[in-house]
Amino acid sequence: MMFRTAALLVTLGSTPALAVDSCMVGTWEADGADMAAVMATQMGGGATHIAGRASLEITDTGVMTLLAEDMTFAVQMANMPAIDVTVTGYAQGAMNAEDGRTYVANAPEYSLVGSANVLGERMEIPVTSASGSWGTSQGTYSCDATSMSFEADQLGSIPRIWRRFR
Repeated sequence: MMFRTAALLVTLGSTPALAVDSCMVGTWEADGADMAAVMATQMGGGATHIAGRASLEITDTGVMTLLAEDMTFAVQMANMPAIDVTVTGYAQGAMNAEDGRTYVANAPEYSLVGSANVLGERMEIPVTSASGSWGTSQGTYSCDATSMSFEADQLGSIPRIWRRFR
């Protein structure tokens, strides 16, 4: 009985969590200019990527980790002073994408922190998975050996354009 229980535990532990398209497996870097364009659309103003990067690692079992490393954007909205917005932190969860067309990403482990310099004062910006910023996303995707792109049902829920990093 003990042998069967141990064999069952080994089998369950080695079963992939989710199916993921093999072209997605690896580490990717987001296109900062495209992220700025999405931010500008969402905020009804202008945005330019000025520093930092976002990377996404997807394993062959569907585990995904998104890391924002001091992603900084210069943001300009109508009738407002220009501000620099920085996002740092990570989101981790699962990517399910096996049919070569659609994906569902869910990152329940979520620790992104936003901040901005406004008129010389540093202020925190709430960034939550509920806000649609890199927590949960679904839509269509395409990928090859060097690039990957997402068209999310909700704009901004995942960066759209990625280049293979390693």
